[in-house]
Amino acid sequence: MTDMFDALMFVPTAALIITHDRPWRVVSRLLLSWGLASLIRITTVAITSVPDPRPNCEYAQGNVFTTFTLHRCGDAIYSGHTLIFVVCALVWSSFSPRNWVGRILTAFVYGLAIAGSLIVIANRAHYTIDVLLAWYIAPGSWYTVAWFWYWHITKKGRLLKIEFPVEVGRHRNCDTEEKCQRRRVELGLMPDGTPYDPVALYLGAMHGREPELSPPVSAARSAEKQVDGAGAPPTAGGTPNPNDECVLTIGEASSQAFTEDFSAKH
Repeated sequence: MTDMFDALMFVPTAALIITHDRPWRVVSRLLLSWGLASLIRITTVAITSVPDPRPNCEYAQGNVFTTFTLHRCGDAIYSGHTLIFVVCALVWSSFSPRNWVGRILTAFVYGLAIAGSLIVIANRAHYTIDVLLAWYIAPGSWYTVAWFWYWHITKKGRLLKIEFPVEVGRHRNCDTEEKCQRRRVELGLMPDGTPYDPVALYLGAMHGREPELSPPVSAARSAEKQVDGAGAPPTAGGTPNPNDECVLTIGEASSQAFTEDFSAKH
């Protein structure tokens, strides 16, 4: 029964991954979280020896690294089956569709995870503490990976083809351009994925190079130039034209967010 619940959790999760707008992002989060929790499980199994709850467990004979047994004695703390249940449920919590169908399916998957955990205890495959530890450690691994990925990969513009396969800042195909631009501002990234640099933007505008902005911002800047007569070249003295509103206000929202983030860190 416990192995059957593994399959019941894998099938809907695989369907979600296949139909998701960012399948490789979901797979990366799933495998990294599962791998981290499994690594922790290796240490707990190795250093903790308790009587096995299964009366028909199999003793490993000979070399423990080359002898394979399906239900080895002492493989108790903590439950690997429950770990699979919880990680698959967390995939649905984070990546399911944001509508009533997604909420219903997420609740259904969580119901399967809880039922599978109870089956593990009822079959005496694990102690209750093994199942509880899996429910504690799996979410910790999941959100640890999420934190690390955001601050050390996404925030630094790494592996953007996995995070944003269509466009930088776009999580879903239905996201509006304003939402994508707001997400880029929060991350401090330009549309091409490079880190946001207000000084480079200012110097580029001083030399007549139009910065690469998202379509709504670029259109707004063009309208400002046409209405206010902005875009004149710098004066002979080397100072920017006071009417050049593009130079003075380029990426004002992004600059404010970048300055606040930089001040908070330094």
